[in-house]
Amino acid sequence: MEILDEKIPPRHPRSNPRLVKKTRSKFPSKKPVHRGTGTQRQPLNFSIINTA
Repeated sequence: MEILDEKIPPRHPRSNPRLVKKTRSKFPSKKPVHRGTGTQRQPLNFSIINTA
């Protein structure tokens, strides 16, 4: 008996349709043009004072 000789029964219909998941955020996704446009870091500026 060969595997190809056997009949495959028809598949049952899907109980859940295939859909794209909905996003969880109300904000649009970040694009490559948005990179590097955030808040710039300020350089540290401090001095040590010896009061002895």
